[in-house]
Amino acid sequence: MTPFSVTLPNRVRFAVGAVDSVPETVAELCPKGAAVLVLTDRGIAGTGVPARVAASLAGAGFDARVVDTVPAEPTDAELDGLAASVRSAKSAAIVAIGGGSVMDAAKVLSVLAGNDWSVSVLAERGVPGKGIPCVMLPTTAGTGSESTPNAIVLFPERNLKIGIVSPHFVPDRVVLDPALTIGLPPRLTASTGIDTLCHLVECFVGKKANPFSDMYAREGMRIMVPALPLAFRNGSDIEARSAAMLAAYYGGICIAASGTTAVHALSYPLGGTFRVPHGMANAALLVPVMDFQKDRIAGRLSEAAAAVGLSSSGDQRKDAGAFVDKLRSLVAELGIPTSLSALGVPASALGELTEAAFGVRRLLDNNPIELSKADIRAIYESMR
Repeated sequence: MTPFSVTLPNRVRFAVGAVDSVPETVAELCPKGAAVLVLTDRGIAGTGVPARVAASLAGAGFDARVVDTVPAEPTDAELDGLAASVRSAKSAAIVAIGGGSVMDAAKVLSVLAGNDWSVSVLAERGVPGKGIPCVMLPTTAGTGSESTPNAIVLFPERNLKIGIVSPHFVPDRVVLDPALTIGLPPRLTASTGIDTLCHLVECFVGKKANPFSDMYAREGMRIMVPALPLAFRNGSDIEARSAAMLAAYYGGICIAASGTTAVHALSYPLGGTFRVPHGMANAALLVPVMDFQKDRIAGRLSEAAAAVGLSSSGDQRKDAGAFVDKLRSLVAELGIPTSLSALGVPASALGELTEAAFGVRRLLDNNPIELSKADIRAIYESMR
């Protein structure tokens, strides 16, 4: 049996209306009167939820302050600027309300709050220890950042996105409230939802897959494949939203226990060089990568086919192909752009993309089959 080691959040609340439990949750982590930073972005701030959370924290005796300036896909310099405000406020805890960018920012800021490091130094030296406590409230069903040890940072001067990984980044508490995803636009519902499927599928086929991650991957795929189109078509379907949020959380657990593979490796250069949003890049790459390697990992993909309810033909290769076709039809139904040109990437960049993706060894070394530079270029070529 494959060995594994995993660090997960030590308390998770899941319920419609769970957002109301934030003061109680924060009280488990720091004393009343402590400064609590409510971290979010401008879009989520516009919903009024962060202000309501801050008011409830103030009512419970905390010194709560909202910072709503987290940008999409934050750079190292932008996070350095935010770190200065966290230090000056002497924050004792962070409540992150948002998608992957906000939650990843909270992880980085929680550590930088206690020292004078820059994000660049953090990426080079590694995370020195646990930062101030973090409470995560995801507003998308996609990144799974609420349950992972990962934080993705854009380094524009190097045209790179880098995943900083440490068990010290695992959040202290998670509050999953499906109602927070009700207002998510269809396009974001689609890209973040396919991102969830990337996590579930990649972790299921990766070299580090194990019984623990398999359990969550199978269940995540089972509930996400039918829920995602329902949430896409009717954003107010709370049952579909609930299933998608659970699947996203399960996907994060899979990342923590197993790890992503070539889909993410090939997506990083798209984001680092051409600023393609993380979820959209992964969504575009899921089918090309799995299609390229389906015959060599037919056993695992046939198991994935069974997990999502596809009938077995008795032939693993046929069942693997049926699973990839199911993913392809889902991506098409959701209107995900799948060509490099539609993503704003010129054909002349194929060589640059290939070199950059080949260098993402942390993820490629977990891929179920070895991919050469020629293989990676062929995958990108298939997206022209």
